[in-house]
Amino acid sequence: MPSGVAGLNYEEMLERLYSRLPSRRTDVQIEIPQLEVEVVGTHTRVKNFKLVCEIINRDPRLVLRYLLKSMGAKGGLDSDGNAVIHQNVSRASLNKLFEKFIELYVRCPTCHSYQSELTRRGRIWVLKCLGCGAETTVRSAW
Repeated sequence: MPSGVAGLNYEEMLERLYSRLPSRRTDVQIEIPQLEVEVVGTHTRVKNFKLVCEIINRDPRLVLRYLLKSMGAKGGLDSDGNAVIHQNVSRASLNKLFEKFIELYVRCPTCHSYQSELTRRGRIWVLKCLGCGAETTVRSAW
């Protein structure tokens, strides 16, 4: 037996183990709203883009880059943080792409929590769950 645990019974060792584990965050249900899409001529504007990106804890530029690359379109962010896509895009298809982004780059594949962080380690993107602590590598789509 390793030094320091000699003489401890099973219950004491188990309690010692649990005391050294990182505390688990409470599993708060996050309500992710649908994207509010407005088509003006040949441009599509997402009015609540900044708010939605804050809720999912992702950089709006990263989310927009994923959406634009998936659609093969050009666009950017306006001064209010709204996404502007230089293409006519339906609300349904944009929300479907956004849901795919959430499944790939926000939701933890282990515990299905939406509380996560996306960080870059060199060339590798890592999804770290703040609920269970699991780390998963994800492929870059931008």
